[in-house]
Amino acid sequence: MIWPLVSCLVLTGIHVYLGVHVIARKVIFVDLALAQIAALGTVVGVLLGYEVGKDANALYLYSLAFTIFGAFVFSITRMKAERVPHEAIIGIVYAVTFATTILMLSKSALGPQEIDHIIKGELLWVQPHTVVKTAIIYALVGLFHFIFRKKFMAISINPEEADSSGMNVRFWDFLFYMSFGFVITSSVAIAGVFLVFSYLVIPSVGAMLLSNKLSTRLIIGWVAGSIISFVGVKLSWNTGLPTSPLVVVLLACGLILAGLYDYFKHAEKILIAARNLAGAIGVFIIFFGGVYFFRAHQEEPLEHAMHMLASPMGTDRLTALSYLESFHENKSQWIPLVIEKLTDEDAQVRKSAVTLLQHAQARDAFPKISELIHDKSDDVRNAVLETFLVMGDHNAAELLITKASSEEDPELQLELLRTALSIGGKEAVQILIEIINAEGIFSEDAREILNNKLPDNFKELTNEEIPEWWKKYGGGLEWDGTMKMFKVRE
Repeated sequence: MIWPLVSCLVLTGIHVYLGVHVIARKVIFVDLALAQIAALGTVVGVLLGYEVGKDANALYLYSLAFTIFGAFVFSITRMKAERVPHEAIIGIVYAVTFATTILMLSKSALGPQEIDHIIKGELLWVQPHTVVKTAIIYALVGLFHFIFRKKFMAISINPEEADSSGMNVRFWDFLFYMSFGFVITSSVAIAGVFLVFSYLVIPSVGAMLLSNKLSTRLIIGWVAGSIISFVGVKLSWNTGLPTSPLVVVLLACGLILAGLYDYFKHAEKILIAARNLAGAIGVFIIFFGGVYFFRAHQEEPLEHAMHMLASPMGTDRLTALSYLESFHENKSQWIPLVIEKLTDEDAQVRKSAVTLLQHAQARDAFPKISELIHDKSDDVRNAVLETFLVMGDHNAAELLITKASSEEDPELQLELLRTALSIGGKEAVQILIEIINAEGIFSEDAREILNNKLPDNFKELTNEEIPEWWKKYGGGLEWDGTMKMFKVRE
């Protein structure tokens, strides 16, 4: 747990300082926007062939390049006299970037997981070398800001005066956002978008409520952020709750306490302030109590899963299918509903339905399952064949052989016959022998299938000797379920 704690301290140190600039500039959401731009850069790198983990440096450079480009955009879109608030431009960039990320991940099987990773990060499992590298980057950014602190503070606190003094505000704006980008690129990979934003804003806002002095604000932000981070990581480690969201909530609780302190400190009469606070607490109790009071009727778990199976959302149907397996004793209730999902529009739902029926040993579903042999999804077809292998009997084998007899695709025909043979379908032997006698391109494949399932004396035969062997021994072949092969009845 030591490295997650160290990473929190590293993150707190740089973000509390940068938060002072962000709040002074009134560009609160610049962190979210740059973080999302950095995430988009990573996604683009992945889609262009780089792998997460294996090509970490390449993906980091992609992310950094996108972030620096974002810094350039923010530096040139800052208008004099704020005719269009800079925060509006930043918000637009964030929305467009996030939407682009979702679109680019929409065709990826890992899309939801990647978006979840962008939001949450991997704080609890951060590696030591990542923390060390990040600390070095932050130290260099901190040194850069210390050297040019007067210029950065000038354009953050009073940009009009800095501009009138002859300073190139756009250039220093770009340097500020670029250095900010170096920080964000490293932060997002560790803590996720929202915790990075919270580290930037919440400790700084809380410190502003407690002190008017810049140095004191920084100390308060660093100390409070570090303590809250320690508590959050410890609770996450002990409870299994997601680390980043938990730390964000604890930071918000700390901000509420700072707000209450500021409220009572500046209150003219403590009793009136206490009365107002009690009234506010009463409103909260009434609101959340009402929300809970009008909650929906709680369904039984099995009933809820069966209702989710009818949801228009594919993710809900997948969740329901995975959940139904735990109700094995009630399978007679849900098997008919699962059979209906064999024709679902979502290939993953069809595959999950086949697998669930396999686990439930629902042999009555074989006719419906066999209809998916020609499914357009390879995953579904493989699940169908696996189901026949796992729980197929002689009747199932006959069904496969019937399908194979009329199958025009020779490769699929062989797979059907292989599966039928593997569950005792003796009739498949004759069709495979016919394929061998045809001496086509699949003759050797058919021979290999038979070699694996017929007695040893078959393997020694030439192709010309096979028909005679079949006439002599075919009637006496018996399926040995223990050995999973045929033997000749003596």
